Amino acid sequence: MDEREGRDAFIIDISKAFDSVPYERFLTKLTPSSVDSRAVVWVRQFLVGRTQRVRVGGQLTNEVKVTSVVLQENVLGPLVFLVYINDIWRNIDSNIRIFAENCTIYREFTNKNKIENLQKDLNTLGEWAVENGININLCKIKAIRFTTAQVKFHWVTLLVTKNSVIEQF
Repeated sequence: MDEREGRDAFIIDISKAFDSVPYERFLTKLTPSSVDSRAVVWVRQFLVGRTQRVRVGGQLTNEVKVTSVVLQENVLGPLVFLVYINDIWRNIDSNIRIFAENCTIYREFTNKNKIENLQKDLNTLGEWAVENGININLCKIKAIRFTTAQVKFHWVTLLVTKNSVIEQF
């Protein structure tokens, strides 16, 4: 702002973030990382083959296979989610920040090319979300322009998910 440059930003909420990490994909991402191989083996043994059931009153439901990594009330949940989305920035030139289940992507807008580049990065982010089984909460997306100038503008940015346009701002 001090340099008289503005920024366009999109604040994106990931739906059910801590419930949506498929463990097979998580393990695929974890294995080539710099995590100690013994920890990877421990995590794999902890995750694979788990089942759960629920007690309602005095009745127990049938056991079902657990396919998501993050268990409610599990201290590992937020860490597992952050490891899972750690590659969200790949192929994105705009600035991107993650806090819990929120992602903010932003870029200066000094000319039309910068806005088009932000559009490209939003498309890339949408494609990444589809590839990784991450759902973006459309109702909570916020677009904001930070500037000291009084300018008229129209949002023409489109967020792409599942290979189709889902929202125009």
